[in-house]
Amino acid sequence: MNRRLAIFSSLALLTIATYILGWSSLFTVSSVEIIGTKTQLSSGISKGEKLARIEPRAIAATFEKLDWVADAKVSRNWINGKVSIEIIERKPVAIFNNIVFDSDGSSFVLPDGTPSSPLVQIQASDLVAAKKAVTFFSSLPVDLKSALTVVKVRSSGSLVLEVINAGKNLEIRWGDDSDNELKLKVYKALIALPENASIKRVDVSAPHAPIVK
Repeated sequence: MNRRLAIFSSLALLTIATYILGWSSLFTVSSVEIIGTKTQLSSGISKGEKLARIEPRAIAATFEKLDWVADAKVSRNWINGKVSIEIIERKPVAIFNNIVFDSDGSSFVLPDGTPSSPLVQIQASDLVAAKKAVTFFSSLPVDLKSALTVVKVRSSGSLVLEVINAGKNLEIRWGDDSDNELKLKVYKALIALPENASIKRVDVSAPHAPIVK
């Protein structure tokens, strides 16, 4: 008898809880907050909607379908009824024909169409080549990457970098994407030499026989 009473009580409590969460007006949406972006977005959630019927994963997945959104997190506050949506935007580092890339090489279109800061310009024959260029320069050390302004991808696949070195434009003929550590060491050694203070071009495509001009 006690066991039956316990089961009945549990079912009754579950029924009451289900009603309160899903049907009563005690737990409803009081407000919706979207943070992490300046772009105007619609949450698709109405004030007064039952909190229990808000599916955080489904809502997050909807926002993550936007190519410029890297991640979305949705949470419900059962005390004050507030639904919070955090948007994590992809951070553009390079641009190719009005298409921007993040450091992972993912391409997307900026929602407002204008980057907030200067981006590395990619000059390539197609999107695939541009993506390879972004993947390449994203692996460069911060000091060189931060000085980079242009990456050119030749039809042969060789790379040409344009950087700002000591306030001056400098072209680096990198060659293909190989021996990168050695090329980097050679490049740094060459620009550190006083006699190379005014050079405009460094060719490290053959790192054992570099050329400066």
